[in-house]
Amino acid sequence: MKNIPIKSILNVSLLAGSLLFFQCSGSETSETEGVEVETGTSSGPFIRVSQEQFETMKMKWGSPKLEDFSEGLSVQGMVKVPVEGIQEISAFFGGYVSGLNKLEGEPVRKGEVLFYLENPDFIQLQQDFLETNSQLGYLEAEYERQKTLFGEKIASQKNYLKAEADYQGAKARTESLKRQLALININADELRPENIRSKVPVLSPIAGFVDGIHLVQGSFLSVGGKAMTIISKEHLHIELVIFEKDAANIHKGQRVQVSIPDLPGRTFEAEVFVVGQSINAERQINIHAHLPDEKEGEMLVPGMFLEAKIVQDPKETWVVPVTSVIVSEGESYVLVQREKSDSGYKLEKVAVNTGLESDGMIELLPNEALDETTVILTQGGFNLLP
Repeated sequence: MKNIPIKSILNVSLLAGSLLFFQCSGSETSETEGVEVETGTSSGPFIRVSQEQFETMKMKWGSPKLEDFSEGLSVQGMVKVPVEGIQEISAFFGGYVSGLNKLEGEPVRKGEVLFYLENPDFIQLQQDFLETNSQLGYLEAEYERQKTLFGEKIASQKNYLKAEADYQGAKARTESLKRQLALININADELRPENIRSKVPVLSPIAGFVDGIHLVQGSFLSVGGKAMTIISKEHLHIELVIFEKDAANIHKGQRVQVSIPDLPGRTFEAEVFVVGQSINAERQINIHAHLPDEKEGEMLVPGMFLEAKIVQDPKETWVVPVTSVIVSEGESYVLVQREKSDSGYKLEKVAVNTGLESDGMIELLPNEALDETTVILTQGGFNLLP
């Protein structure tokens, strides 16, 4: 048997290995197949991309745009109700509670009866008004009579002054009792002896919902006692918190883009209404924003946490999609199209400096190599640079 040279054995082994490798990998196509690098400019080498590679990696072209661009300040906040939207229901006069059938969270209308108060003192108050009011006509007539007699030197000044004092005193007492009756929702003009009542309604001063109930049926509500809390959602506002360092860039009228973590995909437009003038212990400032469209606030709940972006004043600058800028070895680049053919494209790596970033766009600081006619790769270039 002939001795087979070692070199021949190695060549056969390498050939067999090569055939096995191509058989295993022939059905797969690398994402970077078709990418060639050749000597380029001082910015770096040119990169060639085939048409097949361009389509496989779903690349896209675009150009820098000169437009108004603004940065968004991301903050957190909460849905709150202004002071005038919160009403604590209390009593001007004490009484026993009846007719209470409201539940927390239940909506109420303005003027709706919340519950009733019952107290014998209400009867006395109505009686005093009716008695004083009934005397008022007689005292007024006597005052006018004494005034005439005194003017004609028939009656004494003493009788005239007494008649005047009695009339004015009764008139003041009548008005006072009338106002007290109004506090317990009794219309004095409609009050008659036959409709005197011991039970009076407590009405809701605003439309909203019941946030809290602080009494029970049959309990005695003392004067000034806290009975219920009513909250109106008619004028909800957004309360945001920013840090001291950002305060100088915030002012009334700026747009606010609001999103709710529990409502993905839903955003609201708000507007800065008040910028706080004091800094708290955490070096923060409160910002109040209003919803221009109050209907959007219907699905918001007081106390709900939210995320927001305060849109700062825009400036004119060059912008491109964030995906256009590729960071390689600590530097930022864009890939500029230099040649186009049926087989593919020739790209040049151009160094850039970036600025603000917002809503998927990024600012390009002035660069003589770029303008609105420059065609750059806006998507799919991350695999082309190390």
